[in-house]
Parts: sequence; C-alpha cells; structure tokens
Amino acid sequence: MPENLNSRTEVVRDTIVLQLKLIVDGLRDLALMPLCFFASLAGLILHRDTPGRYLYRILSYGRISEKWIGLFDDAEKDKMKPIKYEGKNFDDLVARTQTAFESKYVDPEKKDMLLKKLNDALNDINGKLNTKKDPTEGA
Repeated sequence: MPENLNSRTEVVRDTIVLQLKLIVDGLRDLALMPLCFFASLAGLILHRDTPGRYLYRILSYGRISEKWIGLFDDAEKDKMKPIKYEGKNFDDLVARTQTAFESKYVDPEKKDMLLKKLNDALNDINGKLNTKKDPTEGA
C-alpha cells in the first residue's frame, strides 16, 4: 500500500497551524492599518522630498512578516494539477476602477487644482515644522 502523502495527522496538524497563522496574520493586518495611515500622514507632513519614507518602510517590514508567517507555505503539498493564475491583481482592479470613476465623475482641471492646493498646504505645514533642513533628509 503506497504511503499516504497527506496523512490524517498531518492534515489535522496543518489545519491547526493554519488557524494560528491566520490569527497572527489578522493581528498583523489589524496593526498595519493605523500604522500605515499615520506613517503616511507623518511622511506627507514631515518630509517634502520623500513623503513615502515611513509608509514604504512599514511595507518592507510587512513583506518580511508575510514571509515569516508563511500563511500559504503548505500549498506546496497540493499534489493535484497545478493551479495557474495569470490574471490581473488587486492593484490592477483599483487602477481600472479609479480610471473609470475619474473619467466619468472628475473634472481634470478641478482635480489638478485640488492636488496643487493639497501640495501647497503640505508644503506650508512642512515648512513650518522644518525650519532647519533635516540632515538625514534623503537618507
């Protein structure tokens, strides 16, 4: 009789481990929501030239934690025909939705004016907070 590659004890163990990984992943995601928001806000206000510095650093930590958690690592145990996915990802869906929304509901001139006002306001806040040039800027 051939050895069962997915024994019942292995499936039970992997199911329990998956549940634990889902909990850890969910807690990480819950923590990332406010962290990313405030990191973006701090970067926009404090760093005119590199506004994404804090957000993208947190995303780098998130990528490392994703690998550490290894939520779907046991998918390699799938012995059925491989599942291939060559479709679009979530970012593509967001971009298409944004393009469709903007083309239908947003006046390009008003959008440009609002973006300029936002940049001017952030530059004003940044100038007031950073009266001296930060020596670590751009590092």
